[in-house]
Amino acid sequence: MANGRRLVTVGLLCLFSVPAVAEEGVQGRVQEFFLGDGAPPQQRGQVELGTGLEWTRQDGETRFELPVRGEYGLSDRVQLEAKVALTTPEDPRGLDTAEAGIGLALINDSRRGFTLSLGMDLEATRDIRDDRFRPGFEPYLLAYQDVGPVGFNLQLKAEELPGVRGLGSELHPDFAAGAVLALGPLRPMVEAGWRDEDGTSTLLLSPGLLARPLKSLEFGVAVPWRLHAGGARDVGVMGMLTWQGGGA
Repeated sequence: MANGRRLVTVGLLCLFSVPAVAEEGVQGRVQEFFLGDGAPPQQRGQVELGTGLEWTRQDGETRFELPVRGEYGLSDRVQLEAKVALTTPEDPRGLDTAEAGIGLALINDSRRGFTLSLGMDLEATRDIRDDRFRPGFEPYLLAYQDVGPVGFNLQLKAEELPGVRGLGSELHPDFAAGAVLALGPLRPMVEAGWRDEDGTSTLLLSPGLLARPLKSLEFGVAVPWRLHAGGARDVGVMGMLTWQGGGA
């Protein structure tokens, strides 16, 4: 009888320890990607802050964008997100977009190194035709998989802009896939994507390099090549700085 009770006790401990392991979640080989959003969510009480700089030259016009973003883990599966993008085509204080949303990890299995997340962002986007802000929403699906020292990330996103002020509704798809290799503090990576940029279908290929001198700090640079519908091409530069801290 005593042996039976011990077996039951051990079985119950094993049963309750499985979700605890899964709750730790996937950490990923990098904190963020350049073209896509990382699928692994923040842990409970964890904060991530990031910024960067994106430079592009299209149709003879130089454009700078300064993204500022933040994420907070409500739990090991749910996070709050906020992001703004400042642009400097003429006015260095120009606000291009503002977003706020929530993400949910449907699967966050640290033992298999796999994460599947979905979410929704509400946004205000400056319309290029009348320079006024236009409300919209952006559902997304993200997936991430560790394979040894390599991490693979996939983003499926769609920006929906309902019709306002005589403008028709618009749907802008945004697909991105990336792979990153962890080599100590260095993280060489390559990403590819397809998106609608200002009404133009654009293919992107972006090699990059991230460095993680500290567990909480990551920075790097990428060089995205753009191939627009019609054959036009251009190249840009993206920089990124990310800090991550806190957590239960």
